[in-house]
Amino acid sequence: MKHLIRIPIVFLVLWGVLTGLGSIVRLTPDRPVWGIAVGGALAIEAILLLYRYESGAVAPRRARWMVAWRLAALAVLGWILIEPVWVRMVEREPQREVVVVLDDSASMHLTDDGAAASRMDLGKAGLEVSGILDRIGETMKVRTVLAARSIREDGESKAAGWNDATDLASALGTVLEQVPPDSLAGVIMVSDGRHNRPGHVEDVARRFGILDAPVGIIASGSVEPPKDASILEVKAPEAIHLGDRMRVAAALKFDGYKGKQAKVRLMRDGKLLEERVVQVPQDHHREEVRFVTVPEEGGVGGFRIEIDGLEGERFADNNGWDFETSITDARTNVLIVEGTPRWEFRYLRNLFYGRDKSVHLQYVLLHPDRIAGQEEEEIPASASRPFGEAQATRLPATAEEWRKFDVIILGDIEPDAIDEATWEIIAGCVKERAAMLVMVAGPQFMPHGLTSVAGRELVPVEGYEGRRSFYSAGGEPFRISLTSEGRAHPVTQQSSGETENAAVWAGFPELRWRQPIAGLKEGAEVLLTADDGRGPGQVTGGRDLGEALDAMVKRREQEAKSALLVTRQSGKGKVALLLTDRTWRLREGAGDLYHHRFWGNLVRWGAGPVLRAGASRVRLGTDQLTYTADDKITVTARLRDSELSPVESTDLTAELVRDGQVLTSVAMSAVENSSGLYEAVMEPLADAGRYEIRLQGAEVARLTAEDGANGVSVGLRVVGSRGPVELAETTLNRGLLDTVAQLSGGKVVTPDAAAELAGLFFKDGNARTELRETPLWDNGWVLGLFAILLTAEWVTRRGGGLP
Repeated sequence: MKHLIRIPIVFLVLWGVLTGLGSIVRLTPDRPVWGIAVGGALAIEAILLLYRYESGAVAPRRARWMVAWRLAALAVLGWILIEPVWVRMVEREPQREVVVVLDDSASMHLTDDGAAASRMDLGKAGLEVSGILDRIGETMKVRTVLAARSIREDGESKAAGWNDATDLASALGTVLEQVPPDSLAGVIMVSDGRHNRPGHVEDVARRFGILDAPVGIIASGSVEPPKDASILEVKAPEAIHLGDRMRVAAALKFDGYKGKQAKVRLMRDGKLLEERVVQVPQDHHREEVRFVTVPEEGGVGGFRIEIDGLEGERFADNNGWDFETSITDARTNVLIVEGTPRWEFRYLRNLFYGRDKSVHLQYVLLHPDRIAGQEEEEIPASASRPFGEAQATRLPATAEEWRKFDVIILGDIEPDAIDEATWEIIAGCVKERAAMLVMVAGPQFMPHGLTSVAGRELVPVEGYEGRRSFYSAGGEPFRISLTSEGRAHPVTQQSSGETENAAVWAGFPELRWRQPIAGLKEGAEVLLTADDGRGPGQVTGGRDLGEALDAMVKRREQEAKSALLVTRQSGKGKVALLLTDRTWRLREGAGDLYHHRFWGNLVRWGAGPVLRAGASRVRLGTDQLTYTADDKITVTARLRDSELSPVESTDLTAELVRDGQVLTSVAMSAVENSSGLYEAVMEPLADAGRYEIRLQGAEVARLTAEDGANGVSVGLRVVGSRGPVELAETTLNRGLLDTVAQLSGGKVVTPDAAAELAGLFFKDGNARTELRETPLWDNGWVLGLFAILLTAEWVTRRGGGLP
């Protein structure tokens, strides 16, 4: 009867103790306090009952010790089960660090007119005289790095041409990567602000502002440009097909040459191709000069644009810009499958069959116009057919034949025209072989009528399911408009200038049909939209991150509602969906010009790597023609037999050669299910100059011999920078520096006012309050105590003769 009274009493005592303990430390949330108290009360009662049973077999004193050991062990076990954690807020003074970034690019070593020293020396002198680094060093860590094309520690070796460009975005981004956010007090940067690499400095500066780590800037340089002419930028294709027009645009600047004229030349391997005369109407003149040429020979062309005819320039080495373009005769295998001969199909077939010699076309029209009684010959589409034999009457016969195509274009075809097994083959071509699938929407079936699981998975949008038609959809007139992604995308480039390119698209005639969609799939990107002139207008970003994200979501919703061209990466390949079948209207008033350029861009973008060297069986290429000493080199090769089937090679290697000497050799690995592609990556090359990559292997020797060649090699060039960008614009870019300072919470000063930056880093309240949690149960001491108590109980029990 006693235990019926004792159990509730023990339960209440344990519950009270645990509740009080829970107000001091955090107990486990997985077990309720009352449950632990019930379990503890029952366990204590069991120990007391056991004591009554054993007390008659051993001495009373030994029995009491056994109970004590068991109760103590139970208490330790209960302590472990409730998992107490000591939680408190503590203040700590973090070890703060200020990083000094010295812009060590070529422009910082200029001595401006009227200055006593170079920009770098003036900035360093300002730091030294101010004593700011000594003051900061008393309480914080100070570290100095050098920045140009990349970032280096003071004293670290630098690659050739390291200071031929300025990448302030990379320099500041590296600081964020190297210094923990809690330790970063800020940055002191000495620079003229002449950032000339692709990254956006403003984006990195915002991250400094979020971390409350200001960027204090010592601006060194002159706002008055010296007398000089320079090439600011050259836009040229990296690869074109032999026989195609090559369009080159050069942005030029002329300072101090009002009333003069200059000659601008386009040359190839020292031979003059075209010359233009530029009139300079004002002291600070900027102009874009364009050249159009048709290369007569294939290979990698060493092209150059240069300015001539001016005297008294401050810099003589920024008047020329060397670049390379690969002129290749390699053809892209394209398959078009269409239901009926609608206008989109007719113009596309004529374009690729009769006018674009860079495309090896095969087309299948499922429901052609037939003459009564005429028998149709069965001709499966195959990329192995001779060039010029384009018409086929059947789809490719095998999966291997499908894999030979680089681009597959599907029109408005019935769902049952391609079975599930064939759709899985097409999906494999895209995801594994890296082919591109283009779907051209139609009012009857594509893409909304697809029933294949594999086919629907490839579609980059959420459409409307079911066998409905869209003949009346999108009937209101609209014009084609570029999205923010489309403005810079290679598929939509109709002109070299962004403003002019947008104007070209806006000037196309109105269209009257497009297929609506329900939404975009994850990873889909809209390049073209329909503008009916009644939209809500431009969606702009907000003042903070939340508003910016909301604006981005709204913009994406708008683009989804009016999408015309949607692309999406799918595995190793790409999928493009045209939601109108009216691109042939781009021909209106312009002939083939814009229609051909659009489809040519789309096909070349999706066809995979440009392998500019070799013949039909073996081809070789690199991901770029020109590299800097920071760039890794990706080498790609393709081995195929006479039927364009992939060839396996186990000993394929790429040799890097310079001046006839092999510098290194890397093994090439097969790209799985890629129809004969092999890849290798070479480390960056520190020394500038021309190099050659040779392909070696038993299969290479055999296949090149069948092609009638002795071997396959491709050239590349390593440069300090891809043009004279560092000394093209040398004036102080105060606008960029002010923006960086404003976004990061910093300040811009001149070298003689460097001491004013100290206030950015000496702030009250640097101590950080943080949450500390210390487990009071999860350690070796508690486990050891539990083991000792159990051992003591066992020794005591065994000493009394109990089992």
